[in-house]
Amino acid sequence: MLWSAAAGGVAALSVICIFTLDQSVALFWAQHKAPKPLFQAMAAPSLLSLPMAGLVLLAALSQRLRGQAGPSRLWLAMALATLAATAAKDELKWMFGRAWPGTFLKFGDAGFHPFAQSVWYGAFPSGHTSYAAAPLAVLWVLRPRWRPLYAALLLAVMAGLVCADYHFVSDVLAGLLTGTFCAWGALVLTAPRQGPVPRRG
Repeated sequence: MLWSAAAGGVAALSVICIFTLDQSVALFWAQHKAPKPLFQAMAAPSLLSLPMAGLVLLAALSQRLRGQAGPSRLWLAMALATLAATAAKDELKWMFGRAWPGTFLKFGDAGFHPFAQSVWYGAFPSGHTSYAAAPLAVLWVLRPRWRPLYAALLLAVMAGLVCADYHFVSDVLAGLLTGTFCAWGALVLTAPRQGPVPRRG
């Protein structure tokens, strides 16, 4: 119930930002370019998620081929969530066709163009936020002791993307939702079985 309420709140906030904050925030940071290298560094940790997910799956394959047990649920769920978020964000970007902040700053277009085939569109949801949020959401559930650290890392990535004018505020909020939903799916799929699986027929 709490997770559903939180997801609904983030979704609502993302919609509100589309009509209120997105353009003004993009314009503000376009006028304050000096700290951009700092903001790029803040967003950079998100780039580690996908390679790490691939390494986990390669390690799992190697272990199975040698007759050993596979990776723990934690690592497997993190890898699955990251890969799912990466695939999901690509399809969602195409479906929504949202203009990038750069598109807005150059042409004044901050709207949505569903299924558009153009490099000027594809900001919503934020892919970097999606595949940063996915493994961190898994850690949030399975290793709750370090939640303040996970929150700080994710907020740094989201702030870096917005302040460097790579994404609108609503984009990173949508990316947060995308990654979190993929983490939820990965946790469900990797959960230990409770009793025998019923037979059909």
